[in-house]
Amino acid sequence: MSQNHIAPSPTLLVKAPQGGVREIEVSRLPFTIGRRDDNDLSLEDLAVSGHHARIARVQEVLFVEDLTSTNGTFVNEQKVDRRQLQDADSIRIGTHRLIFRGNHSMQADPPPAGDLMIADKTVVVSETRAGERLASEQKVGVVEILSGKTDHPQYRLTKHISLIGAQDDAVITLTGWFAPKTAAVISRRGDGYLVSPTESGKRILVNGRPVHGEHTLRHGDVVEVAGITMRFLVRGLKKSPVSR
Repeated sequence: MSQNHIAPSPTLLVKAPQGGVREIEVSRLPFTIGRRDDNDLSLEDLAVSGHHARIARVQEVLFVEDLTSTNGTFVNEQKVDRRQLQDADSIRIGTHRLIFRGNHSMQADPPPAGDLMIADKTVVVSETRAGERLASEQKVGVVEILSGKTDHPQYRLTKHISLIGAQDDAVITLTGWFAPKTAAVISRRGDGYLVSPTESGKRILVNGRPVHGEHTLRHGDVVEVAGITMRFLVRGLKKSPVSR
């Protein structure tokens, strides 16, 4: 073996909500991630802040840091301000998922059962982890449209980030002529849901009262934004299968 072998740079597998996957080398540090073009990784995603997060090194350890973003940065579905990165960690930023690969080959031995693994560039959760998560995913949020123009009368909130707006990847799609591309975001955090504004600045009312920043939704809450009124409900998955 050559004495001058250099370990490869870390990489990120970037999975877009539409299903595309690309691999980005973390070629310099700090490595910034956000919606603006001056980032090392620019994400066309209105749920992503202009400068959302960065990867930095402290001594020989890599960390991901949230840059006071609007919708937060998540590592393995836990909201973080700063977190040390391990090989195969899943980072969620807006509606994008980034899989961190340290200085290891993609053909390296898989991690122990229960950890995240990479197979054909798709995140696979082992049966052990899936069984552990089942108990926390017995209920799912649903919104019923009471008034306003949308493409469906009801929506299941099965994604971690559900955009409300007229853009193509919105979950709750607004259809009026003057509908904004993005009006609000409903985020799933464990068993709970939160509604928050986007940078469009559209006002959000919950039960007739304006909210600022993230607001926890409760069963029966009525939400008004961008000309639509909807009721938030929590229902069990067992009673009715999830539709995509």
